[in-house]
Amino acid sequence: MPTSFNPLFPGMLLDAASRFAQDHAAAHDFADTDPIAEMGWACTLVPEELDGAGGTLADLASIVEGLATHGLHLPVVEACAIAPLLLQAAQPEAAARWLQAVCEGSARIAPLTALAAPLDEIAVQAQQLDIGFALTGDALGVDVSRAATHYLVPAVLQGTQETAIFLVDAERVAPAAAYRTMEGRHTEDFRLVQLAVPASACLARGAEAQDALLRAQDAALLLTAADTVAALATLIEQTVNHLKERRQFGVALSSFQVLRHRAADMYVRYLGARGQLMHAFHEHETDAAGLRRTLALMKVSLAETARACAEAAIQMHGGMGVSEEVLATRMAQRLLASEFRYGDRLAHATRLLAPQDPEGALRDLGTPHVSRSSR
Repeated sequence: MPTSFNPLFPGMLLDAASRFAQDHAAAHDFADTDPIAEMGWACTLVPEELDGAGGTLADLASIVEGLATHGLHLPVVEACAIAPLLLQAAQPEAAARWLQAVCEGSARIAPLTALAAPLDEIAVQAQQLDIGFALTGDALGVDVSRAATHYLVPAVLQGTQETAIFLVDAERVAPAAAYRTMEGRHTEDFRLVQLAVPASACLARGAEAQDALLRAQDAALLLTAADTVAALATLIEQTVNHLKERRQFGVALSSFQVLRHRAADMYVRYLGARGQLMHAFHEHETDAAGLRRTLALMKVSLAETARACAEAAIQMHGGMGVSEEVLATRMAQRLLASEFRYGDRLAHATRLLAPQDPEGALRDLGTPHVSRSSR
């Protein structure tokens, strides 16, 4: 039962991330260290003139792939993609100051957004005051695996309904609840009630803020998909090795035709998922007009593939498939959870099925809207 898994995004970044993940495979958290800053990953997308690496989303995908292949979780998507892309929407002077702070490690900036919702589903309302703004709304299920010094809070301005992005000191917001997600992420719920912030806290508003949120959403979907496909490869590899090594009735499980067929089905699904991912990255790099439709379709398809492969792997591992000590089990959990990152397949399917405008563009794939929880 041979399988072949060539790297998705080969190169030095992938090698470094893979070695790091192997060395820290047993780590459950990094409370006393900040590997994202220490490895220089936080400045991957920051332009070189701001002391960054000037890298691309494919470079960041190499890091995501290396970590996912070995089952290690770090909030790379949130800290290295979403936060820098939102910061770049600010005025040049403010953007330069905060992006340089991110690269130096003096600031750890994270989005105060729900892992399970698209970034353009804005759950916070901002009321303009004489000397600033008051923020009200819920951010449920925010990744807090990496301690943040500041949070980026997307909000809708009352009255004008403009999109805005605020930078808030982490000390100003306190969690209402804390818990661990299925794949082991540390998350917290935040409830903002008339949180007063100065006018300078508003980094961007209007078209600039809206475009930044959409670019960040595109990046989050692409990197989450890269994580999914990399985890699929490891899951299949672990399952095939288990079938070769485990024996029943005096023969290896890999000799049973039904199990061979099921493993082959997983591999074919993986090849399809890999092709979808690479096509989506190509459309992103070429700024294709139908990118957001492609991302929504990819999200729906990958969610079905990930769930089917996760369930098959758990079943073929038998009793071992429900033990978190087994890497394949942790990969299955990762795949099941990935469906709900930045909008589940039903949310994206709903957008795909939304009425189209006369020019054929999907109405809801490019317009941020207010979450029901904040109304």
